[in-house]
Amino acid sequence: MIERLRRFEMFEPLPDAILKKLAKSASIQVYRAGDRLWNQGEPNERVVFIEQGLAKTARRTRGGDSRTFGLYGPGDSMGIYAIWAGMKYPTDAWAMSDGMAVIQLDPLTLLQCAEKQPRLSVALMAEISRFTEALVHKIEIVGAGSISERVAALMVMLVDRYGIEVGEGKACLPVYLTLEQIGEIVDSRMETVNRVLAKWKRQGWLTVNASGYHFLHFDNVRALLPEFPARDGF
Repeated sequence: MIERLRRFEMFEPLPDAILKKLAKSASIQVYRAGDRLWNQGEPNERVVFIEQGLAKTARRTRGGDSRTFGLYGPGDSMGIYAIWAGMKYPTDAWAMSDGMAVIQLDPLTLLQCAEKQPRLSVALMAEISRFTEALVHKIEIVGAGSISERVAALMVMLVDRYGIEVGEGKACLPVYLTLEQIGEIVDSRMETVNRVLAKWKRQGWLTVNASGYHFLHFDNVRALLPEFPARDGF
């Protein structure tokens, strides 16, 4: 468990004594797509560190619709913000992919270790800023412009953070997202998202299978963003 914790930037520089205490409170949990990690307003009983897969935070509107607030993948943490928010989760949290694996830690143990180790305390504060960063990414995606630009903004963000470069101009996002999941994030109907992706496929930019999204001309997708010159826009 100590070696698994060291794979995360927050824990890598910590002394063994601190890591041993954290490891005693740690456990591994694996989720399927659609599994709920926790509900908004519940007491913060655990924080999680994602080893593989994608997760999201979301809140329900008064009309019952779900609105995504943040996306998280390998190397990210979830639940730390709640430690400074009255120990209650400010959002729902859901797994977005089958086999999403996380390390779960007890938040009180994490705080006790942070009191003894200043480097961990500083790292926790940095993680809190990522909660705000995730919200900013969401605002940037929805504010990107047309639906094709929003989908492009989402894919560029995900590939830049969690993707794999497989050749010049080629990239792979090794997670399968459904049309419903993409539509919720970019605030669009599934049918509209499907038309965007279908056009990318016809143009030879993209193939999709159970292992994820495979971009054959990722530079064309990136060029759809407003800050880049338009190329074969929609």
